[in-house]
Amino acid sequence: MARLEVKTKNLGDDLKKINEDLATSKKCKRALEDLQLKAFEATQDL
Repeated sequence: MARLEVKTKNLGDDLKKINEDLATSKKCKRALEDLQLKAFEATQDL
C-alpha cells in the first residue's frame, strides 16, 4: 500500500511538471506568434 502511495505522489509530481512545461510552451508560442505578426507588419512597410 505504501508503494502505491509513493507511485501516486510521483505521478502527481510528474503531472505538475508537465503542466508547468505546458504553460511555458504556451507562453513561448504566443511570443513567437507576436514576433511573426510584427515581422509580417514590418514587411508591409517596405
